Amino acid sequence: MELPTVVPSADPFRATKAGLPGLTFEQMRSRTFTATSRGVRLHASVADNPSSRWAAALLMLPVQTVLSHVSAAQVVHLPLPRRLAHPSPIHITTPRDVPRPRRRDITSHHSDLRPVECCALWGLRITVPARTFVDMAALLSHADLVALGDVVLRDHHVTQDELRDVALRRGRYPGRGRALKAIDWLDPGAESPRESHLRVLLRTARLPTPEVNGVIVSARGQFLARGDLVFRRERVIVEYDGEVHAPMAQRAKDAARRSRLREHGWIVVEVVGSDMHHPELVIARVKSALRDGSARVTSH
Repeated sequence: MELPTVVPSADPFRATKAGLPGLTFEQMRSRTFTATSRGVRLHASVADNPSSRWAAALLMLPVQTVLSHVSAAQVVHLPLPRRLAHPSPIHITTPRDVPRPRRRDITSHHSDLRPVECCALWGLRITVPARTFVDMAALLSHADLVALGDVVLRDHHVTQDELRDVALRRGRYPGRGRALKAIDWLDPGAESPRESHLRVLLRTARLPTPEVNGVIVSARGQFLARGDLVFRRERVIVEYDGEVHAPMAQRAKDAARRSRLREHGWIVVEVVGSDMHHPELVIARVKSALRDGSARVTSH
């Protein structure tokens, strides 16, 4: 997924009484443009474009300012809970030796910023994903932070040790303990935030640690499937099925795949989105499957 394109002719600009070439001060104040903050105008056609609003927010701020926290996560498409999905307010961070901006369209943070923790992307100054993960620890639940961290490891080629170094370098700050705890729970093998949430739920229930997207083969070595969460000793697979509206052909294919796994002695537990509203029932089903699987293994 690409970052929404900023229309070149509609880039944000500073509104001055002197006007701009081909644009008078009165025209700047017309409904053609939106005032995103004091002294900044944005063409109304892109007023709802997240990247345009991010660029507008940075326009009047010190050059050391970077998009951070929620906004930095949105720029690189890190998963966020629905309550944080809207691009406003815009989150920025300035170094401690730079005055902290106070504007109506931003949430301002003051913190030490190292050059390696910042980068430029699509013309925007942002925190790198590792620093963004650490910053978001103060704003996310443990499960949501793990889901975000799994993507940082998988898609941005960051290691757990690198995340830990960033978290420890910051010293004391809100969310430090949560960040350090979440780092130990991360797995780059997770393929969706919902899978990550399911893994966190089962680990919180103190169940055995499963393989993430483990490969399943038959006794003869024939590939059977990849399972979301694989408890290999008990021969149990727990799968999150978010494809409620998947085409019938895909659903039939998934059903045949799971039937094949069961024929080869695997217990498959399917979890759908609505099940996650009743976590105690999900945990009970998985515990029951693990007991049955363990009994089967012992009897053989």
